[in-house]
Amino acid sequence: MAEPVIWKNKESLVDGVPHLIYISREKRPKQPHHFKAGAMNVLTRVSGMITNAPFTLNVDCDMFVNNPKIVQHAMCILLDSKGEKEVAFVQCPQQFYATLKDDPFGNQMVILFKFAGAGLAGLQGPFYGGTNCFHRRKVIYGLSPDNIEKGTSISQEEIKQKFGASKELIKSVVHTLEGRTYSPDDINVSKNIEVASQVADYGYEYRTGWGDQVGWIYGSITEDVLTGLSIHEKGWRSEFCLADPIAFRGCAPIGGPNSMAQQKRWATGMLEIFFTKHCPIFGTLFRKLSLRQCWAYMWIINWGMSPVAEVCYACLVAYCNITNSNFLPQGCQSEHGGTTKECQE
Repeated sequence: MAEPVIWKNKESLVDGVPHLIYISREKRPKQPHHFKAGAMNVLTRVSGMITNAPFTLNVDCDMFVNNPKIVQHAMCILLDSKGEKEVAFVQCPQQFYATLKDDPFGNQMVILFKFAGAGLAGLQGPFYGGTNCFHRRKVIYGLSPDNIEKGTSISQEEIKQKFGASKELIKSVVHTLEGRTYSPDDINVSKNIEVASQVADYGYEYRTGWGDQVGWIYGSITEDVLTGLSIHEKGWRSEFCLADPIAFRGCAPIGGPNSMAQQKRWATGMLEIFFTKHCPIFGTLFRKLSLRQCWAYMWIINWGMSPVAEVCYACLVAYCNITNSNFLPQGCQSEHGGTTKECQE
């Protein structure tokens, strides 16, 4: 296997990127690698060893930053006196370039981001979209608002069970949960590269809480919605950031088969969530997901079932046209077009 963590741009240019670190992970046949969720958990552990920054930005490889001030916009929300205690992540909308005229495949997802997103902002906040999102690291590490309010501490044994046996990673986790950050003098990339490679190893997550108690949650191929749901179930809120100009842009599938394959994967993954322990109904009954937020999640995770009702409705209209019948009640009219006395009674 190739070296999992490679350090580039070691010169730390004054006006450039201080450190550029490439990360790869091993995938073994017949062993689950948990797709993007597994990759994000590796990235989280490695970044915890390198800088342990309190906030992280998650951007897909087909997206780019369109607004250079978006970090400032997001930090205004996350560092606000109220947001510090309530907001877990800040989600920015997706917008794509070079799409087909009139967007026949719905890649821009106007309803979700422009209308549903605005409505969800009045509840517990928008869904996590898998990209264009600023996360609070301590939330990814499993902290809840109750832990912050009551000052609940986590034992060393519990931290080791959840995060693995790496002493250096445990040290960085403790720093994060206690609200401490590394100073520039504490960051020694050359020293931590070897340790970062260890926590990126294939077998590191074995018998730990990664993917279940901490990090991106496993159990669905739409790990983004599942992870966001697990965060909302703990009582956290999220915020929608509509910057001008738009914060992120990217490319989308322009062909019918590619778009259908992508939407099929989304529909399948979200329906999987309904049958897991993170089902929104359980989140409302036994955890801290609000009722209206539960309805919103039920709408999105059962989105793949809506075509069944839509096709039936379309067939019903066609059937009525062919048979010259109707399925809606008709009004009573006289021969001259007026309402008859019988109908008025």
